[in-house]
Amino acid sequence: MCGACGRTSTTDAWSGVFLTRRARWEAARIINDALSETGHPARVTCAAAAWVVHSGTGRSVLVDTVSGVWQVLLSLPGLRLDVAAALSGQPPTPVLAAVVASAETAT
Repeated sequence: MCGACGRTSTTDAWSGVFLTRRARWEAARIINDALSETGHPARVTCAAAAWVVHSGTGRSVLVDTVSGVWQVLLSLPGLRLDVAAALSGQPPTPVLAAVVASAETAT
């Protein structure tokens, strides 16, 4: 994170989609919907310029990119997630497309 401006310096292929807090909040909601479909206790919340991944056992990790969210989630025990199938009923948005694409790249 930049000490002068408070913005993250890490980016990925989807960072442009998540420039606004609203987009990051929507991504967290979408990911949480997919996690709920599988019954996994992990949850994702939106932070000022990043996300916080909560493991369900009390561990929390701050990540700058949506790719980082998936890396942390996939490192958790018991997570079996087919994101495209879990989110098939969601209305299509650029945020949904970026979340699904980033998940497919991470798996």
